[in-house]
Amino acid sequence: MIYLGIGSSMGSAKTIFASAERFLTQHGFRVIKKSSVYKTKPMGGVAKNIFSNAVWLVDFRSTWRDWVFSFLAPQKAQESRALACLKILKICEVAHGRDLSAPRWSDRPLDLDILLFDDLKMNHPKLIIPHKEINNRDFVKQPFREIGGILPIE
Repeated sequence: MIYLGIGSSMGSAKTIFASAERFLTQHGFRVIKKSSVYKTKPMGGVAKNIFSNAVWLVDFRSTWRDWVFSFLAPQKAQESRALACLKILKICEVAHGRDLSAPRWSDRPLDLDILLFDDLKMNHPKLIIPHKEINNRDFVKQPFREIGGILPIE
């Protein structure tokens, strides 16, 4: 199972989250459980708007990808699945108006982060799993626990 952090600080989070769910469903994801939406102050000193944050428990399957990944060693297959998942999440963010060239911590219509990906531990230039800030952010910890997630111990 995969835990995603989802956030928005521009537009209607309810509308954006619903649209993101439709997009992800069309691209191999199945949303299993969603936390409540939590309102939080922005971090990092750049964004000005209040953020809406939630955590979703999802599954990610894509027949052709899973077939290709089956030829890899188990760890490499999981890493490849996680990177494929990340690619779709980034496409979803851009499709919802996110400017990936904007400064870090800036306001954005949609932010999607992989928090956990099964039992994978991964340190790749594009993706660290578990998410390196998972234990430091109340806006992740609270909704994560709400849907029954167990936080990793550092």
